[in-house]
Amino acid sequence: MRKTTAFAGLGLAAALVLTGCSATAEEPMDESMSEEPAVVDTVNSDGAALRAQLTALLADHVYLAGAAIDQALADGGDLETADVQAAVATVDENSVEIAALVGSVYPDAEQPFLDSWRSHIPFFVNYTLGKATGDEEMAAQAVEDLNGYAVSFGQLINSVVPELPAEAVQGELEMHAVSLLAAIDANLAGDPEYFSLLKEAAGHMPMTATALAGGIAANAGIE
Repeated sequence: MRKTTAFAGLGLAAALVLTGCSATAEEPMDESMSEEPAVVDTVNSDGAALRAQLTALLADHVYLAGAAIDQALADGGDLETADVQAAVATVDENSVEIAALVGSVYPDAEQPFLDSWRSHIPFFVNYTLGKATGDEEMAAQAVEDLNGYAVSFGQLINSVVPELPAEAVQGELEMHAVSLLAAIDANLAGDPEYFSLLKEAAGHMPMTATALAGGIAANAGIE
């Protein structure tokens, strides 16, 4: 790109000399003719920063949720132990950070987003406890709740960012739920595959972050 621009500039200069159109002191050459076109920095741009922050926070969400559930299982399903409470508090801190990032663009949406995001985390806990205790009805209800949440969350995001179709956001949340539930099942079964499944669940987050950040950037005019 730069070599092509440089050769074009040389050609223009040669043409000016041959035709006797060189610049004089009274008529300075327009400096804009030699300027390179503006280039948008897609690596250090605000849009890239938004995508990177969302990716990191959403990936953390998966690992922190997995750690909290693992701790709850280690403590026999007792959600009131100090270790479980500490793990749950860390998950909530992550939720607050995600909501704050959304709020940095849409201040009025920060609290509704946080309330909605917080509401889906207990469904994973209910699924885990249901499976661990053999309460299939509880586990099935948790899956149904997660499916319903994906729909409502998609509608919430679409109401704030029309560029993001509710169905697309719903699909991202459903993928998140299915992949994390698969990891939970492996954990309950004592399957060492749990770790790779949890990694796989976290690996879906960059795609989710890219979709969300892209829609937000388009809506808010962020480059």
